[in-house]
Amino acid sequence: MSLWRLYLRVLTLLGSERRLGIYLALANFALAGAAFAEPVLFGRIIDALTGTRTGGVPADWSQLMTLVAAWVGFGLFTIVCGVTVALHADRLAHRRRQTVLTGFFEHVLQLPQRFHHGAHSGRLLKIMLAGTDVLWALWLDFFRESFAAVMSLLILLPLSLYLNWVLGSVLLMVCVIFAALTGLVINRTETLQRPLVLGSSA
Repeated sequence: MSLWRLYLRVLTLLGSERRLGIYLALANFALAGAAFAEPVLFGRIIDALTGTRTGGVPADWSQLMTLVAAWVGFGLFTIVCGVTVALHADRLAHRRRQTVLTGFFEHVLQLPQRFHHGAHSGRLLKIMLAGTDVLWALWLDFFRESFAAVMSLLILLPLSLYLNWVLGSVLLMVCVIFAALTGLVINRTETLQRPLVLGSSA
């Protein structure tokens, strides 16, 4: 199973928590935008203090305070939004882990007796605990880090090209090279692990 199909399958297990997942995704999008706006505003403050954009004449006090207030506001929003996303992502992952674990346990109990005669209870317990632990880790990582990183990339690249196309082009080339190398590593890992998975299932 590919990485994208795995993530899609894990996200479909959100069930009743799907609405909260959408809210967390939107919050990650806002967090990525705020994280990009904060250093840009800091650069504008430095430009206003040095008068870079006004021919060496520093900006007036009201304009400077407006930039500082916007910079502080985005910084506080990044902190509050990041803490809120982390808290609710952790709660969501724990709730869904318990729900999936309960559903798996009830499913195993409803299986016929002939299945339990052939299946080892320790193996079923290991599958239940290890599987729900992996699901918990994927949900937590996706809503706390991975999705925010992808949104930051989608926001960062176009705005970087808009602000400075030379440095933005360098950043774009670095991202393409890194994505290609990451794809090669993932494909190589899946190729090497496939015989192990097939052997253990047999």
